[in-house]
Amino acid sequence: MKKVLIVFNHPAPYKVALFNGLAQHVDLHVIFERDRASDRNKLFYAFCEDDYLFTQHQIKGIKIGRENIISRGVKKHIKKNEYDLIIMNGYSTFAEMKALRYLKRKQIPYIFYINGGVVKKESKLKRKIKSYFINGATHYMSPSEEADEYLIHYGVDPSKITHYPYATVFEKDVIRKPLSKEDKLNMRKAYGISDARYLFMSVGQYIDRKNNLRLLEIWKHVPENVYLFLIGDGVEKPLYETFIKENNLSNVRLIDFLPHHELLQTLRMGDYAVFLSKEDIYGHMVNEAMSQGLGVVASPKIVAARTLIKPGKNGFLIDSFDTEEILNKLKAITKIDTFEQATNSALNNTIEKMVDAHVEFLARFL
Repeated sequence: MKKVLIVFNHPAPYKVALFNGLAQHVDLHVIFERDRASDRNKLFYAFCEDDYLFTQHQIKGIKIGRENIISRGVKKHIKKNEYDLIIMNGYSTFAEMKALRYLKRKQIPYIFYINGGVVKKESKLKRKIKSYFINGATHYMSPSEEADEYLIHYGVDPSKITHYPYATVFEKDVIRKPLSKEDKLNMRKAYGISDARYLFMSVGQYIDRKNNLRLLEIWKHVPENVYLFLIGDGVEKPLYETFIKENNLSNVRLIDFLPHHELLQTLRMGDYAVFLSKEDIYGHMVNEAMSQGLGVVASPKIVAARTLIKPGKNGFLIDSFDTEEILNKLKAITKIDTFEQATNSALNNTIEKMVDAHVEFLARFL
């Protein structure tokens, strides 16, 4: 079997699932730079498959911030070991930068892999530095045309980009028929809700980037029998609690972070999902909501929203700061049956599909 190395920051459960799938086709070796991202709830990693079917290599270094690490470990490993193919899934940590500089200097071919990306305003110097590290790969992997914009912005030739479905759900996780009204009502009663005409779900960290305070502001203008569940955790939780109390939002519930399988089960009791993020380099919560049959109202600042939403069929894209438009789309989505379109989209974005696309891609370079 051909020997492949993938470098990624931390053992995100869906990455482990992907790597386990790939390990059945190649001799896969993986370097996780850190054991976890510091801003991730520990339960996030509980979804991880127990056994690694690939070979993991650990590196030593100094962890800084949420995901960064100062280390020569990746560079040293590449220097000491030969691989038929190297995939760099990232460029922003010091460990990745050192490895990329080594690969460029030694003219070792490699694949550059992104999970998404958002173009931002930045200085000419910062753009020049990013362009240096992003360019130079033999080929690139991106989850969508929307994410391609990031690579192209930094000078990548579009003809060198191949897409893959980016997923956190298995095919078995996608529900095939909606819950009955009776089943939904029974699930909602556990949260003290029995009078909801509609229940909207929103998932994500309680941080400024997710724009949840803006969502709570919107909920001041919806009927009392239209509920909102905010699922997650983070530093802004006290702000949400204060806002909810001061504005008497009895139709809003804050739900603590849930392990992946519990999250999917909880999403099923909802009718629709809404996300107003200011920025998400991808946004798995969109596909996760669709996997449970929920139509999605979301900001185009979420790459997955622009990738997966078919306006008027499985959801709507909205301007996060246009109150009237948001309220109109929240009302409009209740007028259409989004279940089939949502789940069909999710079935095209499963971990199995993701593995198949990677196997096909690797066959081109091995």
